[in-house]
Amino acid sequence: MSDEPTTAQWLVGGGGLVGIGAGARWLIEWWGKRDERRQAREERLIARESAQVQDLNSRIDQLEDKLTKLTVAVNILVAKEFRSDPSSPELMQVQAILGDAFPLHLHVPQDMHDTLGRM
Repeated sequence: MSDEPTTAQWLVGGGGLVGIGAGARWLIEWWGKRDERRQAREERLIARESAQVQDLNSRIDQLEDKLTKLTVAVNILVAKEFRSDPSSPELMQVQAILGDAFPLHLHVPQDMHDTLGRM
């Protein structure tokens, strides 16, 4: 006969029970920390999304600021051209290009025109 213990002897002798106990303890700890890992992962995602949203909001604010400045500049140039030649083909081109996004009102009501003429 060999001196090696049988499986039953090994399990009962402590080696197997210690191994099974250690494995069970690891499994229980892993299972218990699963929610903590998920929560940490969600917090990282939320923080990253928040940073991206803040970055996008600042970029949108910059674009809106640039757009406002461009709108003012175009309106100044259109007003100058309109004063010099109200039926200018360039004004019609600008009106066609800008379309509905930035409507240009190139006509002056007659009563306003008369009032401006008296001034």
